[in-house]
Amino acid sequence: ADMPGQADLLSVVASFQDAANRHAIDEVMAMFADDAEFELEGLTRLVGKKEIRSIFEYDAGVNSEIRLINCTATSDTVSCQLVETNDRLRLAGLDKLLYPSCVLAFEKGLIRSWRAIPDPGPARAFDQFWGAVRLWIAEHYPSEYSRMFTREGRFMRNRENGERVVQLARQYRSTVAT
Repeated sequence: ADMPGQADLLSVVASFQDAANRHAIDEVMAMFADDAEFELEGLTRLVGKKEIRSIFEYDAGVNSEIRLINCTATSDTVSCQLVETNDRLRLAGLDKLLYPSCVLAFEKGLIRSWRAIPDPGPARAFDQFWGAVRLWIAEHYPSEYSRMFTREGRFMRNRENGERVVQLARQYRSTVAT
């Protein structure tokens, strides 16, 4: 592997982080291959640009910020740690969520696959809080619930639902959590 290639990939990752944090979704999507895979292990697996786009739309709605740190590159992969902060995490009492491993595989300069593994402890705490919020929304705001979740109970990621889930969780915290 030649060094310029590795430096190039690290600069692509830096540009990606910048675009993601500005919620410049078209810029972010231009960095993914059409048939890319995006996986947050144990949380979600998305295939193709249309599905992947939904998570970045949602990130905009929850005011997400990511930092890719301690990155190292080979000829076609970049391995980092990922630190994520957003309003949804903060409402769950977490100032950040660390993914100790985040591997981006590249093909022809585009992200072909993204795999991040979350720190299991905080991920569990986050799930417990949101499980409670979700039941509360279903009970108190059934029409909102049906706009946010599929019949099978899967959260529909988009900017609007990101914003809405944060508003409802704030309400949940002020009325339920003591």
